[in-house]
Amino acid sequence: MARRPGGSKRGGFDDGARDSDPGTDGQANFFESAAVSKPFDDKVGHRQRLRERFETGGADALPDYELIEMILFRVYPRGDTKPIAKRLIAKFGSFAEVINADAGRLKEIEGVGDRAVTELKLIRAAALRLTKGAIVQRPVLG
Repeated sequence: MARRPGGSKRGGFDDGARDSDPGTDGQANFFESAAVSKPFDDKVGHRQRLRERFETGGADALPDYELIEMILFRVYPRGDTKPIAKRLIAKFGSFAEVINADAGRLKEIEGVGDRAVTELKLIRAAALRLTKGAIVQRPVLG
């Protein structure tokens, strides 16, 4: 048997067994890599999947709570917005009711603060502006 340079824990001889150190030959030991691998996280990529569904299918491709989730992405850039969105729908019943809810009532929901209320009210203001613009541009029946 060949002697290892610098000795080894196995009495200084190379018995052909691989070291458990993944850095010895550039390949990790199978059992060690399996032990440290992370469990599947279904939240990874969730925001991107929602965006893609919205881009390909429009608002009809998403339930109310997912539309609210997407609005809350700007408020919580790294947090999970699904629980907050689901609490809002549970309390108010629909997307429209959440958007039209009073700021004070919205803040009663865990996770909803001033910034979230501002985003929700921004959506309401935009919807009202669109509606007003559509009404102004209609021909008057007479």
